Amino acid sequence: MLSINRFKLFSAVLVYVFVPAVSHAQTTLPAGFIHVDAPTAQRLVLAEKNQHPEIVKIGLHAVPPDATANAIIACDIASKIGKKSSDNDMQNLALGKALSKRIEKDKIFDLMLPITDAHGGDLQGGFVVMEVPFDKAANEEEALKIGIAIRDELQNKIHSKAALYKR
Repeated sequence: MLSINRFKLFSAVLVYVFVPAVSHAQTTLPAGFIHVDAPTAQRLVLAEKNQHPEIVKIGLHAVPPDATANAIIACDIASKIGKKSSDNDMQNLALGKALSKRIEKDKIFDLMLPITDAHGGDLQGGFVVMEVPFDKAANEEEALKIGIAIRDELQNKIHSKAALYKR
């Protein structure tokens, strides 16, 4: 128990110290990426991931300020930040509901859930993606239940769209 708490504290310190420095780096972006600077979103997503061993991946998508494309604004895999959302993701977002897809080869449920701020405010195309391993959920319904609970937790911590991009 003590080692887990130390790990969480260490992770939180790393996120607080290093996320702002990483997000300021000016680099040439690969094709299919846009500039994203959402340090608060990144801290929230990493904290949520650290609290939930029942997921193996989490990412938050939205249209950043001064952008026209929807992209990953926060993710536990930092190299994905700024990647434009796929056409398939955008079509699924237009459905306006939580979705789960069973991926046999990876032994995961791939989730996509619309997300707002804590007050129901639009994040401009906001959605969260997660992966729930088969050993944590027996079927798509159980995976969605896990995902919705985590999405709701994260959503309640988002004060506004603008807050996601603050330092």
